[in-house]
Amino acid sequence: MAIGFSGSNGGITANQKRIPRSDLQYPIFAQKYPYPMEVSYFINNVCNLRCRHCYVAYEENKNALSVEEWKRVFDDLISMGALTFGNVGKEPLLDWDETRGLLSYFKGKKESIPKLRFGFVTNGTLLDGAKIEDLDRIQPDYIDISLDGTKDAHDYIRGSGSYERTMNNLKIMSQYKATETVFISFTANRLNLSTIGGLIDALYNLSVKKILISPYVTRDKTDRLYLSDEGIIKWAEKLLAGNVIDFSKYQGLNIYIKNDYTTTFSLMEKLAHSGIIDKHNLLVDDYGVIFNKYTFNRNDVYLNYLPWDDFLVRAIRISHDGYVSNCFDMFFTEYPERAIGNVRRSSIREILHYNTQLLAVG
Repeated sequence: MAIGFSGSNGGITANQKRIPRSDLQYPIFAQKYPYPMEVSYFINNVCNLRCRHCYVAYEENKNALSVEEWKRVFDDLISMGALTFGNVGKEPLLDWDETRGLLSYFKGKKESIPKLRFGFVTNGTLLDGAKIEDLDRIQPDYIDISLDGTKDAHDYIRGSGSYERTMNNLKIMSQYKATETVFISFTANRLNLSTIGGLIDALYNLSVKKILISPYVTRDKTDRLYLSDEGIIKWAEKLLAGNVIDFSKYQGLNIYIKNDYTTTFSLMEKLAHSGIIDKHNLLVDDYGVIFNKYTFNRNDVYLNYLPWDDFLVRAIRISHDGYVSNCFDMFFTEYPERAIGNVRRSSIREILHYNTQLLAVG
């Protein structure tokens, strides 16, 4: 199975404080630090591209929840304290009316709950002037747009012509305030890792300064995109030594290197063992994100650290047809059997309460 992760959730907040290593235990952390729930959801399960690293490499779009059904679920989650909402798939722009309706819903909620964050993930090929004007009016907190390197690498992974379409749409977006919320989602692999410098040059010229780098995960070592943990570590060492990106050319660049407990826990621990992640100098932001921060010429590099499974206690994902699970379970066609419930059969409050109780007992 191949997995390409994305999802910035809006990045790291400006308010950051030191977290002692002794607090890296969930019971202590949950008591002492903000820990709002993150909710990712699939507005649909279809896409216009066939990417080589897609983590949901199947399509199933029957029985999709209506906008009104989604709103009822989100009303409950917000009343329970959830603050981060991300439309992660499969391609939200294919159902723009529904996507726009939910973004507008969150915009209204944010007027009374300023800390609420919302956004979406897209390959960017279907953006156009009308959609960008909608986004400029709604002002989501983040728009994650997938780019996997410069033209040749990106097109090999996502299909011929996709790089040019996405870059052209970013050029249009650069004329609007919405471009300030753009995060480029880059799935790091053996083929594209050497292109990150050239990609950043092209993006910086379009006023795009936030890059989310997620390691490519695959069980197939013969996969042309396969990149070992050691390969990522060597690259990270070069990055922090200033040998990957010439930070003297930029100001305000933010690079986020994202790890995941379920699939990259081994990599996180190796990064810690190598000293790249320093457990003695971790920070935490307003949303409970734990990370190290490196600064070069007013440019910041962040590496997150997640020492426990955050399913239920922090993060959930809801499929287009209402099944509630963790992110990993959505990678499988049998996701309904792996789910902990369906919001059409029980309220999200009942589903989470029941399973949280089981977790506590177990």
